[in-house]
Amino acid sequence: MADSPTTIEELSLEAKVGQLIHAGIGLGNFETDAGWPTEEMKTVLETVRPGALRIYGNHRVTPHFMAQYTNQLQEWAADVDPGAPLLISADCEYGTVDIVRHETRAYPALMGRTAAGDVDLARDVSAAIAQDMLGIGLTMNHQPVVDVNTNPDNPVIGVRSPGTTPETVATYATATLEGIHAEDQVAVAKHFPGHGDTELDSHMELPHVTYDRETLERVHLPPFEAMIEEGVDCIMTSHIIVECLDPELPATLSPTILTDLLRDDLGFDGVVVTDAMMMDAIADNYPVGEAAVQAIEAGADLVLTGFVPADDLLETRDAILEAVESGRLSESRIDESVERILALKAHYDVGERRYVDPLEAIESMASAEHEAIAREAYERSFSLLGNGDVLPLSADSSVLLTGIRGVQDLEPHLDAAFGDVLSCSLAPGDVRTLDDPKPTMEPESTDRSLETLRSVADSVDVTVVTTYAREAFPAGQRRIVEELATTVPVVVVSLGLPNEYRDLPEGVAYVATYAQDRLGLPSPLPDSAGVALADVLTRDHDVLESLPVE
Repeated sequence: MADSPTTIEELSLEAKVGQLIHAGIGLGNFETDAGWPTEEMKTVLETVRPGALRIYGNHRVTPHFMAQYTNQLQEWAADVDPGAPLLISADCEYGTVDIVRHETRAYPALMGRTAAGDVDLARDVSAAIAQDMLGIGLTMNHQPVVDVNTNPDNPVIGVRSPGTTPETVATYATATLEGIHAEDQVAVAKHFPGHGDTELDSHMELPHVTYDRETLERVHLPPFEAMIEEGVDCIMTSHIIVECLDPELPATLSPTILTDLLRDDLGFDGVVVTDAMMMDAIADNYPVGEAAVQAIEAGADLVLTGFVPADDLLETRDAILEAVESGRLSESRIDESVERILALKAHYDVGERRYVDPLEAIESMASAEHEAIAREAYERSFSLLGNGDVLPLSADSSVLLTGIRGVQDLEPHLDAAFGDVLSCSLAPGDVRTLDDPKPTMEPESTDRSLETLRSVADSVDVTVVTTYAREAFPAGQRRIVEELATTVPVVVVSLGLPNEYRDLPEGVAYVATYAQDRLGLPSPLPDSAGVALADVLTRDHDVLESLPVE
């Protein structure tokens, strides 16, 4: 039997402040024993007593290991206070593949689920992800993304959003939320009041948005209003300056945005979670402790900060304590947040469910039902346009498969494993995989890439070129596609947003996949996605007149 939940009356001021801290935790290097929770991590749990932990990174571990890992963290937290279990969270936008590399699976990005055009399927995908996460001890998913991706030059949201209109985003974000709640998992809608119209990435810079209040209320707020009406548990802030609301402070630090708008005008009474405070939009402009205090002053409840072990956690804790002791923050303000956090944990019986069975985690990840859901979602999310009589590939086709990347090392591309998948579909056809050339902004680099490609493309029936356009179609990628198309049939497979489509020459077949984001996640392209892509290339499919998600 679980211990009785701790009440706010039983907590010291230090313990209450700890509940407001959402500590980041990396898993270390699992090629050695250093990856297992260390004594240093245990010390942080004992001294800071965070209310929540967030798992970062994509690690070479199994679901069984991750379940043991979260159990150990919960056990250490219970040693400090048996009635105060941890919320353990992660960004699992594509499933547990985001943090567990082995024996797991990926699901389509939110925009891919929209492209599939089936709200029930979108709900099933999010429910399956919730089951997979809960099996390894992750009680909170930072989903759904409810940013309306109105800016095609947005470098950070893209396929992570359900779409480009408030109606589409509200519909598919609601389905995602329903799937999460169906499995009794905590959901976090993000990034308030909307990150979809930025041209900068808040991980690296502090973006400003300049639209007027009418645009905010007509476009960017309706999906959040839908989330609140549907009973979302938590809303995550964005590190952006919304000039029509507060021209000075980013949303995370703005009382005008978090209290006046979110709490008072929209009526949200759940837990406000900050985005990661170590992102450059905040960290480059505010000291760690000061930023945490300002976020709480603004109306935030859980402050996502620092890595375990890290000085940032202690600095955050000490700054909040000093703010209370000096009178800058009242203890009653701290109590408001603690009450919300404890109520959230009680609502989801986190204490009763803090430990998981590692063997059941293996069974969940191996679920044939979940694999079928993932495969169907990928198959239905891929869209064929501009066929040009190039597809389907015949069984005896000789194919050159190459992935063109831009100037960013992290940009997505297909790896050689997809060549093996395609070979199975084309047997006895011939599939040749060429390591992806990397054209830069320099013309001579593109020339070298073209020379390499031509030397192989001249001897095949068709070339399949994977592209990724973070914003506009990169000039080097476009030139390679255009010149190859003059000598050999070309299929362009877009791995991210379909920004390339309008700039392609006639006669080029085009497959929009919405499969990977700016970091190439999920990476490599998962088996279910690879099978779905091979199916699009080798079988008759309807050619759409326009993109399913404009």
